[in-house]
Amino acid sequence: SKMWDKYSPQGQHHRILIGERLFRSAEQRSSDPIWYNEGRIGRQFRPRHAMLTLHVWLLHKRLVADTHDPHTSLLIQEELFDILWNNTRARIRAEGVNELTVNKHLKDVQQVTFQQCTHLDHAFSDFETTDFEKRSEEIAAAIWMHILLKDEEALNDHIRRLTAYVEYQFTNILHQLPDKYFREGRIAWGSIPDFSEMADNEGNPLEEPTIHKDDWLPGKWASAITEAGETYYWNIETSKAQWERPT
Repeated sequence: SKMWDKYSPQGQHHRILIGERLFRSAEQRSSDPIWYNEGRIGRQFRPRHAMLTLHVWLLHKRLVADTHDPHTSLLIQEELFDILWNNTRARIRAEGVNELTVNKHLKDVQQVTFQQCTHLDHAFSDFETTDFEKRSEEIAAAIWMHILLKDEEALNDHIRRLTAYVEYQFTNILHQLPDKYFREGRIAWGSIPDFSEMADNEGNPLEEPTIHKDDWLPGKWASAITEAGETYYWNIETSKAQWERPT
């Protein structure tokens, strides 16, 4: 049965389908413009990849915790990370790097990705039920290191809100999302944190952030990139695809 699940066309098709659904769900949530506007997260490659890694890690934790069909979940997890690396390679190309250095850059990104996952694993495995305050501190440290890139001017209020989001999503994805929906690749992430009325480290209200209106696409349009790193746009209702940005 395990050989059939791994090598049969039906088994391969199933895990590719579910892996794609899970990854696209994580990608859609992590690329929401709110993170990089009101959420004040950096718009560079590293912070965006760290946000994607966070959401992929949450799905990975649900897969490895599955007791209903751990063998299939393991295969889907492998597929999920294969899709992540293919997507990462395309995003590296989109940065305009020399094609001969793409694989080197990919290895570098894989290294920091595994470091982030290990840091999050440590926070939840060592302090999941024993010391909630210490767990929050470790999550905050992971956010500061990997998402905020060790910014010495990072705001405590900002980190607290992001930490609360990670803790909520850990409970949501691992313990509250129904098995039926998860096995179909249907993820209910819930709300993005409220970043309004943030304060600096002295308690003073922050100025309104710069809003990049071009981050939002009209109607039911979404953006994607090809394996060559070229951006295109597609309509999620009509499946129409085009190179030109929709107006």
